[in-house]
Amino acid sequence: MLNTTSTLREIPKGSREHVSEHVINTSAIYDEEAEILAVLPGTGWCASVNGEAVPLVAFAALDTGKMYGAVIGPDGLIDLTANVEETPGFRGYEQTNELR
Repeated sequence: MLNTTSTLREIPKGSREHVSEHVINTSAIYDEEAEILAVLPGTGWCASVNGEAVPLVAFAALDTGKMYGAVIGPDGLIDLTANVEETPGFRGYEQTNELR
């Protein structure tokens, strides 16, 4: 099948056809999880969670163009896939030193 801007047409296997008046759509939609492209230091930043300043370890930059902060978890480990913004009581980010 050939998907053109106007209609679907069946093309016999192995044939060659000139399709100058149509645009062939070849895009596909994938529902994939965002991937981390870069990890940036969280120096001088904290997350405000329930009125408490929680130091950021890093910022994760995603392939979607979004960024979020990462903190040390309750188990003492750093999980860069854990978005601090999804923590109950998260209020925002604050700078904590003179690097403003």
